[in-house]
Amino acid sequence: MTNARPVVVVDMSLHPLAEERLLTSADVERLPPCGPARTDALARAEGLLAYGPPGPDELACAARLRAIAVHLAPPAIRDAARARDVTVIESTRLWRTVAEHTLALLLATLRRVPPADAAVRAGRWPTEDLKQRYSGRDLADATVGVLGAGRIGARLLRMLAALEARPQFTDDRPMPELERSTGARQVDLDTLLATSDVLVVALPLDDSTRGAVGAAELARLRPGATLVNTARGPVVDEVAMLAALRDGRLAAAGLDVHGDEPLAADHPLLALENVVITPHLGGSTLECDLELVDGLLEALGTA
Repeated sequence: MTNARPVVVVDMSLHPLAEERLLTSADVERLPPCGPARTDALARAEGLLAYGPPGPDELACAARLRAIAVHLAPPAIRDAARARDVTVIESTRLWRTVAEHTLALLLATLRRVPPADAAVRAGRWPTEDLKQRYSGRDLADATVGVLGAGRIGARLLRMLAALEARPQFTDDRPMPELERSTGARQVDLDTLLATSDVLVVALPLDDSTRGAVGAAELARLRPGATLVNTARGPVVDEVAMLAALRDGRLAAAGLDVHGDEPLAADHPLLALENVVITPHLGGSTLECDLELVDGLLEALGTA
């Protein structure tokens, strides 16, 4: 262990307790978004803490860098770090953390928790029959279709099975072991859309998935289905989703990701009581943040 306090440059939000732990062992700076100040901060950095790291060209300016802690490091970053003997710490908790938030959104949306809470706080209970207005749906025995069974989707399927839902999923690859371990069924997209009470979007965003859930896909859902998206906003066609929410094709939506972030104050989604919205915080928990902070401090020799 060294007594020197390393300079750690941060480019992410941190839980207050995780930030406190970092501040006890390091001199912390925020990474400016652009310009000479950004380059100067990287030049001072011995540690870097970020959702995703800057590109290899920018990291080349970080001559003092000894360790990077990120949610996910692209292959080019891992290669560049290896060539310079820079330690890379990636989150191992992230995928489960996001799966938990997906489940939280799903339950809050099905059981109409946010509007019921708002109604109670507004003094409408017991003068109104809020139980009738905000009665919801059970997750147990509901068919939940997960679009994409990657690192988040696979963990969510296990959670859903434990809660006695009927999980099913679609993915480009046959996944018989996931079927065996979760009891979920792998089905084609048409079957997933036609038979799911809840559709969970868990696809990464790329050219092939942008707008993958559009008007045609939403029209094939069961009437009154619920949509949950914790992947990336542009995977779902927002205009088509709004239309489906307004005409009742979708009963509700739970959204952690959006086409434009942050949402404008007059965004039409904010006017809909049947939409539960969170500010892209699916990976933001104390435990997830502490994993990165502790891993970085250990790599820098200050843990």
